[in-house]
Amino acid sequence: MGGEVFQIAGIPVSFSSEIDLNTGISAETFKPYLIFRLNLEAHKLSLLPAFDTLLSLNLSRGIIPFEHQVNSVKKLLGRFRGRGMLCDEVGLGKTIEASLAMLELITRGLIKRILILVPPSLVQQWKEETFFKCNLEFVTSDEKEFRSQGSVAWRKFDRIIASIHTAKKSPHADAIQQETFDLIIVDEAHHLKNANTVGWKFLNSLKKKYIFLLTATPVQNNLEELFNLVTLVYPGELGTLKSFKKQFVSAGDRLTPKNYEQLRSLLGELIIRNRRATSDVKFTKRYAKTIRIPLSKGERELYTSVSELVRNQYAGSPQQVKMTLRILQEEIGSIPPAAVSTLEGLRDKLPDNAVIADLVSQCNRLASSEKVRVLIDVINKIPDKAIIFTKFRASHSAITTALKKYDISYSPLHGGLTRLEKEKSIKEFQHVSKVLVATDVGSEGRNLQFCNHIINFDLPWNPMKIEQRIGRISRIGQEKEVHVTNLSAKDTIEDYILYLLDAKINMFELVIGEIDVILGRLDEETDFETLIMDAWTKSPDMKHFENEINQLGEDLLAAKQKYSTLKDTEDKIFGDEFNTTTAEKAITEGSEDEHRDA
Repeated sequence: MGGEVFQIAGIPVSFSSEIDLNTGISAETFKPYLIFRLNLEAHKLSLLPAFDTLLSLNLSRGIIPFEHQVNSVKKLLGRFRGRGMLCDEVGLGKTIEASLAMLELITRGLIKRILILVPPSLVQQWKEETFFKCNLEFVTSDEKEFRSQGSVAWRKFDRIIASIHTAKKSPHADAIQQETFDLIIVDEAHHLKNANTVGWKFLNSLKKKYIFLLTATPVQNNLEELFNLVTLVYPGELGTLKSFKKQFVSAGDRLTPKNYEQLRSLLGELIIRNRRATSDVKFTKRYAKTIRIPLSKGERELYTSVSELVRNQYAGSPQQVKMTLRILQEEIGSIPPAAVSTLEGLRDKLPDNAVIADLVSQCNRLASSEKVRVLIDVINKIPDKAIIFTKFRASHSAITTALKKYDISYSPLHGGLTRLEKEKSIKEFQHVSKVLVATDVGSEGRNLQFCNHIINFDLPWNPMKIEQRIGRISRIGQEKEVHVTNLSAKDTIEDYILYLLDAKINMFELVIGEIDVILGRLDEETDFETLIMDAWTKSPDMKHFENEINQLGEDLLAAKQKYSTLKDTEDKIFGDEFNTTTAEKAITEGSEDEHRDA
């Protein structure tokens, strides 16, 4: 076979022009160019050194991470090998850190099966965050698609978000314990601080490759709780409980450690804790005011009548009816038309059909609300854009009708719109409309930092829901002062809730996330709405209810004070040595010193 001969690096190499590649290689051997490119990119990714370069930063949506968050992800996946505790102070974005770390592991092909365990109030929020920020589809354990599968669902679905209160109970716990997960994420992990509880034992029994525990308060009552949480991540890392107490717990004070330096050295390989004081995150101020609105004579009589119905029927009713009655009590605190649908649904479930029919008629007659009138006045006094939040579609409709009447430009946002319609409405609000009228469902997953004023037309009884509303605009990235205006009808349950949350603990000035920590110290087993409803339905008169509210207020204040004391204690335990921003700077400076010395 003839051909030219070339010298390559001193070696004679002959090249033939007589070879026909088309006849030597079959057509089936060739793949489309796209497959070649994908294969090439995959090989490039496999050559990346450890986790020094994060692929997830280019794949996430709407996340512009801060320095401490990027460093936390690198440390969690690199130095900690995917098992650790994210204990940043409230408001510094632990969820973003965990989400980026999860996305990084998925991108590198290191994980497939993921279980995220959270308190019930955070299930939907995690589903939103993982979808809108990471483009990841998760199924929640309370979705119809999941529940219809029974216990098999825990095996069938690869990405699951579940309430830990649901997961730890039979038959769910039995099914989950049979599975092996690549990654388990636990938010608000301080709820598992007691090793004698069902929740701790359940999580400890699960088979997992990687695990992230998220909590802003890894120590609450004593150092044994810290030991228990660390044991869930790295069993045996701190020795036995007996040896841990002997070595690190001060005699007579279970919350004060001894041998600080040694304890910090051990925890430094397990815990990441960034503090607001040393992070690069800047928080804008938040201001709140409440407008108490006297109800008209007809509205007051209707509110009293509905409340009597709820009180009389609540105690002996099935759980589902109790839930409906609670919703009814919330609706009548918004505007009368909001209660019509629920009242009609109760006709077949409660006696006294005639009473219910009369209440429906009263609601329909009181379509013009004092609260709507005050709302229009508030809107006209705000020079910038504003978001009006309401929990109910009937209230949403009444608000938009009034805005239209007074020629105030608005954009609607509610659960009945498609995803594209929601996006169009938000864009219209950003560039054209003065007001966005949003329901809690419609605003899920939306970051609206271009606006800095929200109006709570009605008030969810769950403070976490209130905080989520505020968090739509008062979050990392907001550059203006945030203003929150609450409308409440005088002498209604919502009026008393505002007294508790605003006057007692200044909730509207707390950092996003702190209210959950405070409420967690109040009662871990009973949610806030139930505490309020129990006080309302069990009180024979308003004087007794006021006493119950005052006691609840004192409990809230004590919980807030305990939280403040706890932060001081944790600062003493952790200091700044667990702060990734500080640590990275120290490493960089040390490296520069070495180069200078050389």
